[in-house]
Amino acid sequence: MIRARLTTAVPNQGMARSLIKALEPDNEDLPQLEIVGTAGPSSLAIELKYDGGVETFISTLDDMLRCLQVAMEMLDTIHNKNLE
Repeated sequence: MIRARLTTAVPNQGMARSLIKALEPDNEDLPQLEIVGTAGPSSLAIELKYDGGVETFISTLDDMLRCLQVAMEMLDTIHNKNLE
């Protein structure tokens, strides 16, 4: 079993929850992959567990990080537009 834990700062818990929701579809693609997100007041923690090859795990982690980055940028854009 391969495991990884990622933690990132976020502006608020609502954004952390939204990011967890954005990653949920990835949790269904591979039955041997488990992604669990935890929303804190100013942080997001993501734990990944994978029962398979390291190459696939790295590829999946890379895809997840790209999705997370896009989701963060979109939520930041929406947040900033609401402040205008």
